[in-house]
Amino acid sequence: MTAKERIRAILNQRPHDRLGWNFNDPNYKDITYVPGPRFLRPEAEGLEDWSHDAGLLARVPGFHGEVHMDSFGNIIGRLEGKTKGECVRGALQDGWEGLDSYRFPDFDVGEYTAYLAERRLREDARYAMGAAVSVFSVLRDVRLMSNALMDTLEEPECVEEFLRRLHDFNLPILDAMAEHGVDGYIIYDDWGTQIAPFISPRSFGELFQPAYARLADACHERGMDLIVHSCGCVYPLVEMMVDAGVNGFQFDQPELTGSRVWAEEFGSRAAFYCPVDIQKVLSTGDRALIEKTALEMCDVFRANGGHLICKDYPSYGDIGVEDEWAKWAMDVILTHSDM
Repeated sequence: MTAKERIRAILNQRPHDRLGWNFNDPNYKDITYVPGPRFLRPEAEGLEDWSHDAGLLARVPGFHGEVHMDSFGNIIGRLEGKTKGECVRGALQDGWEGLDSYRFPDFDVGEYTAYLAERRLREDARYAMGAAVSVFSVLRDVRLMSNALMDTLEEPECVEEFLRRLHDFNLPILDAMAEHGVDGYIIYDDWGTQIAPFISPRSFGELFQPAYARLADACHERGMDLIVHSCGCVYPLVEMMVDAGVNGFQFDQPELTGSRVWAEEFGSRAAFYCPVDIQKVLSTGDRALIEKTALEMCDVFRANGGHLICKDYPSYGDIGVEDEWAKWAMDVILTHSDM
């Protein structure tokens, strides 16, 4: 099988020859990543880079770190040059009254399609995984996290309207990707704390399952798969995501719930795209534990259809994991991937 055929088969519960791979080592990659278009916002021009811009800081009293404005009109902040930052002021945090006049970012469709054409993705044997606009993460920032969570209870009709507009904004991007050979679309929506989702399963089912179903339908109509990334404990939400049509889940902490649970309960209906757990396992530097967990993860998924794509975390230095520790896991997986 080609890498593209293999990943497609895994994500759609079809027979395949081995587990999928997407390691940092270029010799063991079944997937190539395709970014979304370059988003533009006139009022953010000149404010895209980290700085101590006085105008932006005046809008976030009490915050004294570095700031920049993103393409959705949010002010992002960080302290001491660390991390990618978090939203410190959302574009709509003062109220939903501004929704009618709110503008999503601009992007040049011609520029983006030219970039995709240049990639010649249909000629690439690897599976092309695109990413551009997520769902909850956009809402979370434009309203600010605390407001967004309250909105699920107090302003659900505004949440629904925003998510519909966001979906419409996303469609031309999906069109361009599908036309130029992107095979799947991944969104990055962190839904959980260490012990539970941010919102109740009932609220998720009422507000976000329909949004995920619209996105899954749009992807499938265009011949693309849908993959969802989340950190934290999301077990209570996964059944609804599967029912909505999500093909695969990218979890960096699979052992928070347990690979056995994912494989045995969902392995016949969805795929999983995971490293050996970065929090409970790789971070220990314990070779015996790392190798044991990698082997167990391979074995339990192979016993339940083999719908697993094994991967590396993209930047181990950011999480205090040595490359050598990750390689112990990779070597075990490479040896135990055949179906």
